[in-house]
Amino acid sequence: MQTVTLEIQESVSENFLWLLSHFQSHEVSIISQSRIEFLNRLYASQKDMQEGKVIPFDLETLIKKVG
Repeated sequence: MQTVTLEIQESVSENFLWLLSHFQSHEVSIISQSRIEFLNRLYASQKDMQEGKVIPFDLETLIKKVG
């Protein structure tokens, strides 16, 4: 699914939300700003791991080394 961020004038927001309500929930969903920020951080983290900038670790191995 693709995420799109829009700013909508208050004068048309009710009509716009009405239009969106006619789609099925698996086709269109309204998400909060905090959810958008989380998804952006998640995508950035995945990209960093793919580029080798961040190396995932195994918690059990880390605990054995530390303690």
